Amino acid sequence: MAMQKTPIDHTYLQSYLIKAGIRFDYNVIDTVCARKFSATFYMVLITALLILSVPQGMPGNPIPVAEDGSLSYAGISSSTKTMYFITVGILGVYLGYYLLRLCYYIALRTKLRSDPAPLSVEAYAVVCLDVKTRPIDYIYQLFSIICGRGKNGFCRYAVIYKEIGSENPRFFLTAAVSHRRLCFIPDHIGRVFLHRKKPHLYTLDDKSSYQTVSAKRRMMRKFAMPASTMACSSQPGKSQDLAANSDTAVSSSNLNLDSNSTTSTVKAEPQQTQQ
Repeated sequence: MAMQKTPIDHTYLQSYLIKAGIRFDYNVIDTVCARKFSATFYMVLITALLILSVPQGMPGNPIPVAEDGSLSYAGISSSTKTMYFITVGILGVYLGYYLLRLCYYIALRTKLRSDPAPLSVEAYAVVCLDVKTRPIDYIYQLFSIICGRGKNGFCRYAVIYKEIGSENPRFFLTAAVSHRRLCFIPDHIGRVFLHRKKPHLYTLDDKSSYQTVSAKRRMMRKFAMPASTMACSSQPGKSQDLAANSDTAVSSSNLNLDSNSTTSTVKAEPQQTQQ
């Protein structure tokens, strides 16, 4: 099997990894939380607002008609009203479902990340999510081909993490984002918080370890240098006393060595005389 790579270096296709035997679940929680309000949400919202404001004949927006020199109002047909309410209802249900889904996953991620025993994982590779699971994925693929960007021009990317310390390691994904927003650090350590009842739901924290190290370095730079400076300034003669004591100790040890060598020489001379 030939190695297949995406336009980004050292990035592999999801279809290739699946054929190679690497399985992983799509990270729904982090993807929804990272995406927040997508372009589809704004398009549906704008469409709903236009439908509510444009058509005349609806309650609050009547059509003026002149009859016998006076103005009266005539509404639109009942079938048109029915289609109108159905369309507005579908758009309203979608917007409500989208908001509830976003709030649910944000609360779920906060709850899962409070688990005191997460899994330790390390960055393994970057994967291009080229497997089509939704009808809109085929639309994106067609649009990518028309634009001359190939089949995977509008695919999402994620970093795949490998479980540490297991004979049969599992693999997990970060949030699926565009390749411009992707950040991959080889062998970077992360934490995975699993849903106890639904193992396919999980959240991956790949930023806390980096932030923790950076915070520690800032704290060390902030407190270590002033502490050493204060110690030296508060006791200016201590270092000189230590240096003087060390010189005295060295000189005394040299004197002891000289005296010992002289004594051994004096003791050796009578023995030679006797011989």
